Amino acid sequence: MASLRSILARAIAPIAATFLLAMPAAAQNALGTEVANALPDRGEFHLGLFNGGEADGTMRLGWIKRDDGILLYDRTMMPSDGVYEVVTFDLAPDFTFRDAHILYYRGVAHLEVDLDFDGSHVTGRRTIHRLEEMTVEEVDLELPENSLPRPIAFLMPMVLSAEDGAETVFPWFGPLGNAMADVTVTARPGGTIETPAGSFDTIRYEIRGGAPDNDVYVTRGVDRRVVRIDVVGQDMQFLALPDPAAVE
Repeated sequence: MASLRSILARAIAPIAATFLLAMPAAAQNALGTEVANALPDRGEFHLGLFNGGEADGTMRLGWIKRDDGILLYDRTMMPSDGVYEVVTFDLAPDFTFRDAHILYYRGVAHLEVDLDFDGSHVTGRRTIHRLEEMTVEEVDLELPENSLPRPIAFLMPMVLSAEDGAETVFPWFGPLGNAMADVTVTARPGGTIETPAGSFDTIRYEIRGGAPDNDVYVTRGVDRRVVRIDVVGQDMQFLALPDPAAVE
């Protein structure tokens, strides 16, 4: 998921063992492999975006395992700012990048990001479209080894240790703003939380190190579910929505 209100403006102003056989063992990202193996073949969470307690959009983040890798996607919208984001990442079976494509709309302008990855080397372009002009920025970057996509931090809480204080550290890359950071995910008690979908007993995972920081709340038990994401320092939350089939 792209960080929202804190990066929205600046984005326009300048995502089983047999499953991994295709990759040489030495090339596999250990953490990415662990997370991929623990997740089901496909999944998605659909959360409502709330600003100051008022409904203001949605986020739909999901993944699909394929024979040769993983498709990761994010569809986020925040109508009050005219923001619509379409993220599609083609990832290796260990969640490392192959290519990334983003369309980010805000008002009458939009940003296109198209990146290709060769190991830790990233090339591509960022194209900003305004009503009467277009700006193209070439991208040529070297990432820290074993960098994972930013949205993976929101999937990890579904499978990481629930022990209080358990930490996971990894380098992530956010293609929307070419952002790199060393991120720490720490498990904490979440308590009982209220959402439009009901009450949940949760584990809270603190994601720290990449702006903005986030707190992710997941249900306890075998099949965890992401039911809340807080944007730390902002009055913004993503909350679980009722199952449409359960709404009269």
